[in-house]
Amino acid sequence: MIRLAELLLLVAPLAAFIAWRVFALGKVPSVGMILAAAAVLVGLAALLIWLRSADAEPRGSVYIPSHIENGRIVP
Repeated sequence: MIRLAELLLLVAPLAAFIAWRVFALGKVPSVGMILAAAAVLVGLAALLIWLRSADAEPRGSVYIPSHIENGRIVP
């Protein structure tokens, strides 16, 4: 999921530029197009921050890798 968000952050400016060139009648992008692009970027940035914090361990916790006990993998 996080790779998809990173990819969307990379492609968003290009997609906004292509949409502007295809749909804009004037030489300046409309305010609606600028606001839509800004909203998408803010949403993706918030998604990345939320995904990072949702998977994070508390500060100071000790990492214990998975191991095998009695033939079973224990997290």
